[in-house]
Amino acid sequence: MEQENKDIIKSILIGLAVAGAIVVVGAIAPNIFQILNKKKIFKKEYKKNRFGNAVYYLKSKKFIQVKDNRDNSCTVELTEKGRKKVLKYDIDNIKIKPMKKWDKKWRFVMFDIPDKQRKASNSLREKLKELGFSQFQKSIWVHPYIVEDEIEFIADLFNIRKFIKMGEMVNLDDDSELKSEFKLF
Repeated sequence: MEQENKDIIKSILIGLAVAGAIVVVGAIAPNIFQILNKKKIFKKEYKKNRFGNAVYYLKSKKFIQVKDNRDNSCTVELTEKGRKKVLKYDIDNIKIKPMKKWDKKWRFVMFDIPDKQRKASNSLREKLKELGFSQFQKSIWVHPYIVEDEIEFIADLFNIRKFIKMGEMVNLDDDSELKSEFKLF
């Protein structure tokens, strides 16, 4: 699948996640395109035929469902499978927001994930690095800012929540190296 089609599919899924169900009058492909464009859901405009093909693809893969209404309109909604796909797209956009003033608490993420879930464990480790965590020990990572929501999201996505523990520490002896790493001086 070429990149523009992938972008359209991603835009439709994220647009539906943001907007909720969309009611469409008449035939599905041309009208949903006009309605979603009017709602300014997409960052750029796509050709109608590519958009229609993307809607058909999403429907065939059961990422969206189309329900006929009594008034000859139809409603387009994300399925549970579609919601999970949106979460996978959202993981690329996760960022930890720095505080205006650090509250002097260290946030720890600890995990012990079974070997049979090594892929999830490696993915978590890579995501922690990408988010700017510092590896404190083998499976203990630290960050100075609030991270609970982001870690919950990642853990749920990888289906490893029960193997992860989080906590805060106020007094960490000799944290000067960490403060330097995170530029907290």
